[in-house]
Amino acid sequence: MKKRVTLIKEHFESAAEKFDSMFSKIAPFYKEAIGALVLALPFQDGAKPKIIDLGCGTGNITKAVKRRYPHARVICLDLAENMIEMAKAKLERYKNIDYWCGDIRGYNYSCAPAAIISSLALHHLDTKNKKSFYRRIYNALPKDGVFYIADVVLSPNSYLSKAYIEQWKKFMLKNITREQVNNVLKNHKEQDKPAELLSEIDLLRKTGFREIDVIWKKYNFAVYGGIK
Repeated sequence: MKKRVTLIKEHFESAAEKFDSMFSKIAPFYKEAIGALVLALPFQDGAKPKIIDLGCGTGNITKAVKRRYPHARVICLDLAENMIEMAKAKLERYKNIDYWCGDIRGYNYSCAPAAIISSLALHHLDTKNKKSFYRRIYNALPKDGVFYIADVVLSPNSYLSKAYIEQWKKFMLKNITREQVNNVLKNHKEQDKPAELLSEIDLLRKTGFREIDVIWKKYNFAVYGGIK
């Protein structure tokens, strides 16, 4: 796992500068997914929730949160320092945002956040690491705190799994070269450990979360989570 974390860190450090321009070309339905995730946050207008953004990247999900809840305090965590710097630049106009660079498993979650959210980051963790990490997330949240994830997932159906990848490839080929598509899929195979969606739901339930729901899903991308 340590070797793979280093590989992931190096990849995102080098990709940070061109990340946003490239990301929209390789991640279908991303704005839709983030919209669904922010919609799931159960806070009233004018609320000041404390929210942790796991794997914040260049700050896209935090930006969506701050637009919806301008008084929220958001703590952005990411493994890549360059991603953090990009996020700081993008979110400069917004107040009450803190940043922490490092492995999200090494953060101290004692700040009692009302919500913990993540976008396209947790698929880097394998099942063994997820079990203990989801327990840490659960313990960090207060009663009625929420945990919502937007991520790539697998299907238990082998035919659908192949069909989903083909749809993803078709989307990317509209925007980038075949060589770039092959590189994306190569990185996906080497660095990512997506889980079956129903396995994720089961893990959340076994961890203790309740009212678990799949808020949004298209092909192998989903938004899901629950309440403590």
